[in-house]
Amino acid sequence: MAELNAYLRSEAADLLIVDPSVRDGQLAEPIEELIARHPALPVVVYTIMSPAAMRQVVRLVPLGVQHVVLNRFDDEPRRFLDLIERVPAHPMAELMLQELAVPLRALPVVVARAVEQLFRSPARVKNSQELARLAGMAPRSLYRHMMPAGLQPRHVIVCARLLRAYTLLRTPGSRLKEITNKLGYSDPDTLSNLLFEWTGRAPKDIRREVPPELFVRLLADHLRRVEPEGEAVEPV
Repeated sequence: MAELNAYLRSEAADLLIVDPSVRDGQLAEPIEELIARHPALPVVVYTIMSPAAMRQVVRLVPLGVQHVVLNRFDDEPRRFLDLIERVPAHPMAELMLQELAVPLRALPVVVARAVEQLFRSPARVKNSQELARLAGMAPRSLYRHMMPAGLQPRHVIVCARLLRAYTLLRTPGSRLKEITNKLGYSDPDTLSNLLFEWTGRAPKDIRREVPPELFVRLLADHLRRVEPEGEAVEPV
């Protein structure tokens, strides 16, 4: 459990799957502490149908756990995969996807789905090549599909990361250095400069004064204004 805590402090995980019934419930309390420490991290409980397991699940509900999958009851692989892809959809991601609804409708279905997955799980995509792989095509093909809709892979990836940065910044007790590490940036200044470039706000102001709807609108407006820069496929 200590290793998992250390990992979550350094990486921007999209989803946590736990079973509070393992080891006869001995890990139930550490799991509760883990969830309480990372309130912005979506959680799915995957456990067995037993009185003891259900008691543990009930204890997790006040911590915000909403999704429970029961082994051999409702864990059909396709349904479970759909849940895993859907649960990380932070409210911020849904706000952004609504803001970008018009250009997304102009994209091929596979590209639009890849962009949706990116905003819901930004940790899955580190660069344009990985976004193209998610869409099932070559990077240059991805670029050619996105450009007519006014979107560029590299900038969409940055936008998704900054959206997650907002969620992490607004988490009580979060530190800019830890957030920087989680998002894969080299130092806090890089993240601070990107936030200011895209929103005109410093991290401390974003943390205290910028509501979710305004932050999403600022990002979306910048994304729509950004100038084309050629078929760049280098890592972000």
